[in-house]
Amino acid sequence: MSEIIFGSEYHQILENLLREIDLSKLPLYGENEIYRINAGRYGKVKIKLDIERDNEKIEYIRDLYNKTNNPINCYTYEWEAKEEKLPKYHEEYIKPVILRFIEVLSTISNSNNVVLKFSVVDGDWKTSENTAHHLATKNALIELFKQI
Repeated sequence: MSEIIFGSEYHQILENLLREIDLSKLPLYGENEIYRINAGRYGKVKIKLDIERDNEKIEYIRDLYNKTNNPINCYTYEWEAKEEKLPKYHEEYIKPVILRFIEVLSTISNSNNVVLKFSVVDGDWKTSENTAHHLATKNALIELFKQI
């Protein structure tokens, strides 16, 4: 039996993903809140895209780049949300979505040899709700790249 596989929600920003990122617009923020009362789901995520400023990370990436023959696009990820706003245990729902997005982005985007950083900077959660942070993360990334 055949399976039906739906395409990615990221088709909404395909044109923006194919463009070179205008570094003068950084930092950019994408935020999304999902609240589905009937399903008991809630999640809110705010993501920042900025230039990586940690010199140790940049040097490490440059060392890796110099050892390869192929140019690579590198991005970093960091959890910067305050624990009282969005506890770190929600990272298990958010980080994989961002990492998959970075994998796709790194194959098609040119960042002017600048290392860019994705950071989770804010969000919200409710103890009585099922998490919807994975979907909120996808939508926040879409909102962020609509600005590029």
